[in-house]
Amino acid sequence: MNSELQNLIQNALIEYIVNKVIEKLEQRQKTALVLFTGASIGFRQAIESLNKLQQNGWQFKVVISKAAEDVLTEDLIKKSLNIESVIKEDDKPDIKELLDQNNLIIIPSLTINTASKIANCISDTLITNIVSKAMMSGKKIIASLNACCIENEERKSIYGDNVSLAYKNKLKNNLETIKSYEIELTTSENLFYKVEKYSKKNLNTNNLVINNQSKDNKKTIDLKQPQDKNSLYIKLDKKVISRADVYENRGYNYIFVDKGSLITDLAKEEAKKLNLKIKQE
Repeated sequence: MNSELQNLIQNALIEYIVNKVIEKLEQRQKTALVLFTGASIGFRQAIESLNKLQQNGWQFKVVISKAAEDVLTEDLIKKSLNIESVIKEDDKPDIKELLDQNNLIIIPSLTINTASKIANCISDTLITNIVSKAMMSGKKIIASLNACCIENEERKSIYGDNVSLAYKNKLKNNLETIKSYEIELTTSENLFYKVEKYSKKNLNTNNLVINNQSKDNKKTIDLKQPQDKNSLYIKLDKKVISRADVYENRGYNYIFVDKGSLITDLAKEEAKKLNLKIKQE
């Protein structure tokens, strides 16, 4: 077997292994604790965002408040997310265990009542207790503000716009306080994009190293971010460009390769997924 063919086989095997490892790690990392607080405003849009996240490999554990049981109902939430069970207040779950099992907290329907409690550090319900402990443990929280934003058009169409200026300002200040806690506020419509953006930035396979032993040397694929994060492009002098090559250089906007280099289909898919362009010269 000539050395070129051997290198092709070697690279194909490495790419296959890296691909499988990355898939497993992504599945393990895309776990979120979803907290429903009972708001109907923005619920449909939030479900659409959550469904898209599920299609992208996210797995959810769902907690519902007593208000959510009454307003949204347990059956509707389970049916909407195609899940078999939800966690309720009376279940008295182990909050630490829930936080340990999930990498992200999503609140798809934050009510004015819950927003007020979070802003004022009140944790007298299962939902607010989870949020409090999540903040203390440094867990990322992304919440939809459709239902708790006093200027939301859907809210105005239902309840009118006769709120006093002082009360409006208080509710707005609550949201500003929540943002100062580093809870990320977004809309139900934009929930999918915020979660995916966080995932790509923070839930990655940094420090993953796969070794390939050969007769002459030991080859290591290091999937760390490029040291120079400000660089826009990098040149790879390789005959075969694999998914691993694209993934480890995901901090760049462009990867330049030789005109005769073989770019695997998985490498092209990974480049598209990361919004990265491979240029042959």
